[in-house]
Amino acid sequence: MQIFLKSLLLSLTFYVASLFITTELTLENIKSDVAYVESNDIKVAYREVGKENIQNGTIVFLHGFSGSSVDWFEIVKVCSKKYHCVSIDIPPFGLSEKSYNFDYSDINILKTLLDILNKLNLEKFTLVGHSMGGYLSILIANEIPERINKLVLFDAAYNVLNLTDLERINPLNDGQLFDTKLLSTLLNIGLKIYPLVKLVYYNALGENAMISTEHFDKLFSQNFFLPGDVLVKFSIDKVIKPVNLNIDFRRFNFPVLIIYGENDTVTPPAIGRFLNERIENSKFVLIPNEGHMPLANKIAIEVFMNFIEKN
Repeated sequence: MQIFLKSLLLSLTFYVASLFITTELTLENIKSDVAYVESNDIKVAYREVGKENIQNGTIVFLHGFSGSSVDWFEIVKVCSKKYHCVSIDIPPFGLSEKSYNFDYSDINILKTLLDILNKLNLEKFTLVGHSMGGYLSILIANEIPERINKLVLFDAAYNVLNLTDLERINPLNDGQLFDTKLLSTLLNIGLKIYPLVKLVYYNALGENAMISTEHFDKLFSQNFFLPGDVLVKFSIDKVIKPVNLNIDFRRFNFPVLIIYGENDTVTPPAIGRFLNERIENSKFVLIPNEGHMPLANKIAIEVFMNFIEKN
């Protein structure tokens, strides 16, 4: 029995050490083309490609929850041949700073992103957002519609708080709904178990092998070092500090493309139809046999590029 336990412990130690080394190597590899900008007391990572094409226009990309600028690699690879592309790692994800003291509410992240757009001298641009990044893109477009050329929403989240949600905010703010320390500990362990994270990731997104193992490994390596307590705070800040903005879709006087995977269960296509009905100059496209992450889908990329290049 002792021999078995020693062998098991040795195997686990070897697994953790190997995983840590592999993750570090992957992380170092994806840091090579990253730049940083300081905004709102936090260090934010971003990738910039195709700057020589800036005269053709700039496209800004915002990823979804637990994602990063890595999510846009396939699309950016195509459109950076003709356009200036900037993809931002929304804190605390990707290679951006993971601070417990930062306010991760949508309103503060909106403030941070608007400041970054100004600091990068992006006066006029096309804005592209996926999931959470889609919702933030809507908020940005609502704030500065005069600076938006076009808007593209991939499986965008769209939050509408109802009375039940509001009733849950106070106890959540007081920490009564769950033990945040316990949840942080579980996340610190869970985010480092490769097979578990991969299983949850694919089950939640409902993918049909549209995301490569290489892409997942990059996402895993970035979230591997994300502290559990920061992720818990990020989630709580979203709920207890809801956006108090009046989104007026009548201000969206630019072309809008709304793309959803037909099998998306995270942000169902019904949200896309809802947005399509309310945004006058919008087009709604369903990607067949696709889930929440159609960013590498050839049909989706073709639809996206046709929209971008259309005058």
